[in-house]
Amino acid sequence: MGWELTLSSKGQLTIPKDLREAVDVHAGDQVVLTVLDGTLVMTPKNVDFADLVGLLGVPPKGAATLEEIDAAVLSAGGANVLNLGDDGRDGKADAAE
Repeated sequence: MGWELTLSSKGQLTIPKDLREAVDVHAGDQVVLTVLDGTLVMTPKNVDFADLVGLLGVPPKGAATLEEIDAAVLSAGGANVLNLGDDGRDGKADAAE
């Protein structure tokens, strides 16, 4: 599933209704934009971090800093986006293509 959006002269994008519904974002919600290997990744920020406290138990390597958590989330999120293909490929474009 994919969408093609056009950037306005003010640098704005309008997210189509079917895309907003697909990722459960609503007016006033925040999204995180990340560039991973030259690919723009938009991730809805619709989970309250406080709701996740204690979900995974005690960290095996002790408490992590916010910077370490941010890096881990970006790394895991990016890896997840790049590995969406069902064809066994890693989601990255081949240089020969």
